[in-house]
Amino acid sequence: MQWFEVESEGFCLLENVIDEQIMSDLLEDLSNFPSNQHKKGVYGVRNLLNLSPKVRKFAESKTVRKIAENLLGANAKVVRAIYFDKIPNANWKVPWHQDLTVSVAEKIETKDFTAWSIKDKINHVQPPIELLENMVTLRFHLDDADETNGALKVLPKTHKFGRLSATEIQNLKSKQTVCLCKAKKGDCLLMKPLLLHSSSAGTKPKNRRIIHLEFSADELPNGLDWYGT
Repeated sequence: MQWFEVESEGFCLLENVIDEQIMSDLLEDLSNFPSNQHKKGVYGVRNLLNLSPKVRKFAESKTVRKIAENLLGANAKVVRAIYFDKIPNANWKVPWHQDLTVSVAEKIETKDFTAWSIKDKINHVQPPIELLENMVTLRFHLDDADETNGALKVLPKTHKFGRLSATEIQNLKSKQTVCLCKAKKGDCLLMKPLLLHSSSAGTKPKNRRIIHLEFSADELPNGLDWYGT
């Protein structure tokens, strides 16, 4: 599968995108985050663009921008960065879902922007579906990922159905074949936010470190601004 097929399938895997030196530099920076980032059995760090200078530099590098621009054009910009890991004491599972929220600098009531919430002191909101359809997520693997450490699972082509209800998700699960997104460290999984995805707890838990970068070429309306950009 080639990267341009992300539009038809909702995802694709690019192999050997980043080298050992880049991964080492990123992991060195990420290792500085305190262990109290563990919450409810989940290990994750939000707001990486502000917290990690090396992650921001990486997100704005030619290598990463080339991928984003191939899908979104020259106006593509990184609008959110999150760090995920799975380890024996944070070996969580995630049910089937779509990524429906974006993070913004401040709450401004705006037409078609709904379900406001605050996560880690950051304003989140569900934007109009058209904005989500024009976004892409780049998941950079800093470890190998397979069923043993909870690799991502997806339902191909489900990004084409818009925002799905719980009943619609259950129906699609029963009709479509699940794809396990195995990856090697240095690989990049491209994914549309509306693609149905989940992950199981690892059968042999070990690190599954991922830098999750979300890109958009759109400006937000009514004075809203992307958080951290």
